[in-house]
Amino acid sequence: MTKVLGSVHTFLDSEDTDALEFIRIVCDITALPQYQQLKLYEHHHSTTRYQHCLNVAWYTYLWAKKLNLNYVSAARGAMLHDFFLYDWHTGQPIPGRHTEVHPMIALENAGHFFEIDPVMKDCILHHMWPNARVCPTTAEGILVTVADKYCASIEFSSRPLYSIRYSTFAHMLMAVAR
Repeated sequence: MTKVLGSVHTFLDSEDTDALEFIRIVCDITALPQYQQLKLYEHHHSTTRYQHCLNVAWYTYLWAKKLNLNYVSAARGAMLHDFFLYDWHTGQPIPGRHTEVHPMIALENAGHFFEIDPVMKDCILHHMWPNARVCPTTAEGILVTVADKYCASIEFSSRPLYSIRYSTFAHMLMAVAR
């Protein structure tokens, strides 16, 4: 964990007090071997799920801190918001829409390893709003939702345009062939 997409900050700068505090807040999460497995899953076509969670947690941390919110729980909730260990493109352990299933699985996984407070729970469970039915109930949960969409747009747009066009074209061909 050295850099966040779209950010000028680097976690290698020992003078960056925000980066150092952020690392202290999430280091127990990132050190967990099960959490490290998120590096094996592609997310938004250009990053891993681990990198995506790091991106979302960093922006959530900065914004929550600036707004005098519970930035510790917000950052930890953001770090855990996509803590599910399967490729949802090939199946998931619980039937249903991925947008509604994976937050429940992420919360269950997070609860196995960490103490989850109400703010973290809201951040994890409701980050898919408005794609899922239930909206966040805390300001921190809203920030995670916004950061998630913001980071997804950065991650998706960092992919080369020709790959996006090819991928879209390939998916259209596959759909027509079915």
